[in-house]
Amino acid sequence: MDSRTNDRRGFLHGMLAAGTLAAAVPAAAQAQPAGSAAGAGDMPFLPAYTRAQNYKSLKQSSYDKTGGNSDRWPIAAGGVQEVFNATGAGVITHIWFTIAARSNDHLKELVLRGYWDGNAKPSVEVPVGDFFGLNLGLYQIYESQYLACSPGRSLNSYFAMPYKRSARFTVTNEGSQEVGSFYSNIDYVTVPKLPDDSLYFHAQYRQNAAANAAPILNLAAAQTDGSDSTNSQIEQLNLMNAAQAQANNEARSQGAVEACLVEQQVLANKVQRDAVADHLSFLGQTNDYAASESASWGSAKAALAGYRAQ
Repeated sequence: MDSRTNDRRGFLHGMLAAGTLAAAVPAAAQAQPAGSAAGAGDMPFLPAYTRAQNYKSLKQSSYDKTGGNSDRWPIAAGGVQEVFNATGAGVITHIWFTIAARSNDHLKELVLRGYWDGNAKPSVEVPVGDFFGLNLGLYQIYESQYLACSPGRSLNSYFAMPYKRSARFTVTNEGSQEVGSFYSNIDYVTVPKLPDDSLYFHAQYRQNAAANAAPILNLAAAQTDGSDSTNSQIEQLNLMNAAQAQANNEARSQGAVEACLVEQQVLANKVQRDAVADHLSFLGQTNDYAASESASWGSAKAALAGYRAQ
């Protein structure tokens, strides 16, 4: 078995063993005298599957509730589809989505939101593509320890997401076209209780697109106090780099325009030069002709004068 799978399962089992199983043991058993029963620490050679587990492994999916084979949800433009809803303590262990949509931008237009313990504000709010590591809005086959995209465009997440009272996930279609088929399968476990120090999973999408160089430089100059988490020194450097890149592009474009103007001027000068050369050539030919005609006329006059003298 892949070591990464073992790591994920080991993390989950360790968390359950630390809080859930201890909380689920009857009080009478906990009150037994020391040494009357062997604990897990006394028998480290026993693997987890040989010991009593006190959780239920369940799943929620887009299955066809009529018993048919239409195991999918259509999501209209602007529509919201609830993909998960559970109450009580538990842990989401695996999320699987695959999507058939007409829009080429559906990985950006479909937004995943997750709510823990009845909170009105989502702790997860990310476009589906970005949540699964496809931040360019295109499918790319890859595999990592906690995220993957398979050749069949199946999107997988293996992050453990504990919740103490309830969990709810929705997918909102913020595009202008209907999503014909949204397939979902979410695996989770229910437990009597989670450890008090269990942390909640959070994922928030942020994006900043600059329109031109001047506002970027002004923004970079104004946001240097570091008072806000989005105004870090790294972000300022990124903004300034983007401004410099745009300035370079504009300089290259200006240089190309100037080169084109110079080329046009050179061409115009060449045309003018050729015209002048043609004119001078024409004048030379005219003068030669006139001189030739003058010599012929002079000879004729001399011959006529000689004839008359006779």
